[in-house]
Amino acid sequence: MWFPDPLPLGWMLSGIGAVGDARSRFRATAMAFRGPAPLGGEGEWLFVAEEPEIGLGGSYAGATELPSALPPPGPAPAKIHAHGHPTSLWPLPSYDDERSVYVGEAGGVWLWLVSFPADAGYAVLEDLTLSDARTGSTPILPVGEPSERLRPTTPE
Repeated sequence: MWFPDPLPLGWMLSGIGAVGDARSRFRATAMAFRGPAPLGGEGEWLFVAEEPEIGLGGSYAGATELPSALPPPGPAPAKIHAHGHPTSLWPLPSYDDERSVYVGEAGGVWLWLVSFPADAGYAVLEDLTLSDARTGSTPILPVGEPSERLRPTTPE
């Protein structure tokens, strides 16, 4: 489970989801955060960590079909820090005008950042740092209004 650490000013946790179960193991997790969007209004980020071929990140991205090569070829246009390591993120084609999608790899899992509205994805251009909740050093995160988007959807 990846989360922004520290949280940007005004941002709060708005939900947690998972695929799998605690007895065997979770195969994918999602954490939702809400806060002020860079160009005004409210923004929402979904950070999805998943094993390959689970599809949770793709469902939040609104993808009917994912690129055949993940990560896409070429240099990564965005970098963040995940648990102290530089991490490359590649934008995926926009499936609609209301979200932006970035994908990379961190800690042995696919890392997705799905942002609503699309301009909330500009966070990857800032000095965004993520921590892994599996390390056990998770700070207490402020909790805000529950996310309405934290449910996988089936592409139509």
